[in-house]
Amino acid sequence: MEEDKKQVFYKLAKKVYSNLSVPELYEHTIIKKLGVISKDGALIVDTRPYTGRSPKDKFIVFDEYTRDLVWWGEVNHPIDRNVFQNLLNKAAKYIQDNDIELYELDVYAGANPYYTVRVKLLTESPYHAIFTHNLFIRLNELNPFKIVNEVFILHLPNLKLEGEKDGVRSEVAIILDLYPSPFIFIAGTKYCGEIKKAVFSFLNYYYLKEFDILPMHCGANRSLNSMETALFFGLSGTGKTTLSTDPNRRLIGDDEHGWAENDIFNFEGGSYAKVIRLDKNKEKEIYKATNRFGTIIENVVYNEKREIDFNDASITENTRSAYPNKYIEIMEQTLMGEKPTVIFFLTADATASLPPIALLEGNQIIEYFILGYTSKLAGTERGVKDPEPTFSECFAKPFLPLNPINYAKKLYENVKKYNSKVWLINTGWIGNPYPKGNRIDLNYTRKIVNAAINNEIGINNTYMHPVFNIKVPKIIKDLPENLFFIHNTWENQEQYLENAYKLKKLFDQQLAKYKPVLA
Repeated sequence: MEEDKKQVFYKLAKKVYSNLSVPELYEHTIIKKLGVISKDGALIVDTRPYTGRSPKDKFIVFDEYTRDLVWWGEVNHPIDRNVFQNLLNKAAKYIQDNDIELYELDVYAGANPYYTVRVKLLTESPYHAIFTHNLFIRLNELNPFKIVNEVFILHLPNLKLEGEKDGVRSEVAIILDLYPSPFIFIAGTKYCGEIKKAVFSFLNYYYLKEFDILPMHCGANRSLNSMETALFFGLSGTGKTTLSTDPNRRLIGDDEHGWAENDIFNFEGGSYAKVIRLDKNKEKEIYKATNRFGTIIENVVYNEKREIDFNDASITENTRSAYPNKYIEIMEQTLMGEKPTVIFFLTADATASLPPIALLEGNQIIEYFILGYTSKLAGTERGVKDPEPTFSECFAKPFLPLNPINYAKKLYENVKKYNSKVWLINTGWIGNPYPKGNRIDLNYTRKIVNAAINNEIGINNTYMHPVFNIKVPKIIKDLPENLFFIHNTWENQEQYLENAYKLKKLFDQQLAKYKPVLA
């Protein structure tokens, strides 16, 4: 979109506040009665009725440039450029007719100083400006050698669209215009996560197409004494944030990264952690970052003393905390690391079929990456109440503008080139499927992950899983041996095998459509 068209929104606004400080944005939020301050200083906001992403309301502008480029279908819905322009005209009229005040914020995406993208937000909501400040890289924290692009976001959460009349599906729309000037339009939803994931979707297209950099939906951390890096792929609720935020390692980032030759770099400058049932003893770093001034906390329940009850899911299971990475004491301030020596694919398997850990080799790496299997957990998307088996290609299906094969082949190429070791980690259920079984203890998973990172798992001391044909360690120090023979955690082992074969059949069916390409 041409620069003069963007300026229309500035000119029609009652007033534009540019790059206010967090305390100033707090004041505006309180004055406008959009949030309250918690006992510990965090800003509590309520985004209802939308407390999760709206994937069916995500669109990409369809034109000659995107027609043969974008992975159209279930994820990326086309919207005609004329319809998009009509929506922007409606947005302009909304701003003018309602004397809307706007907040402008400038931040960066991409910590690699050679591949930095400027992000410019224009929003009617002061607390969404705080969210964007927290989640991206602040202007004073990065001195890029090169700004390679700029993405503009027009964010009007209180503008309710009229569904089919406006050429969209509902009152909500998240629209990405890729070319020639990146433009994101978000309307009808206050859920903060739409901002970060819209930018991520753009970067998933831009970095791979323009620079052959692999964009990844993963956490990353490194050793305290070296730049040796570990990656944690996984969907929301699989433990990606929790496991990458390890008090004994330096956090590079918990959600979005790029792999450029020898470098891993964070796309963001903050974390958007799930905080339902947040345990201050098991998740100390996240707990401390959540309970302090500057943090945005979404949809939590609190009492008259403004004390938060993190165990109360009466509003949503998808309660969230958005804080800048500087709130994490063990943060790697450069937001960068070296090529990964170990990679984890995380899954929260509600069928209790997969072992707590298994080594992936050869084609298994690309297959499990394409599968992106997990059980979708409650609250992450509208309408999800119980865990549902789901496949999300490359652990990032909702955010992939391009065909998943492009990302999978690039990952496999990098893994082979740098000899990275790839492990499948089940952070889900054992003993019985949800809800009868128990979820694997977080302390067990931490020990498993640390053993893999420290190369303490004997590759020769493994057995081949009879159903999934993956190598499973027989034992890991200080953990129950029975844990790794997953069938032994079931009372009825025949029932386990029946369950496992059902899951394997789902795997085979999902991979079948990719077999000709992957062969």
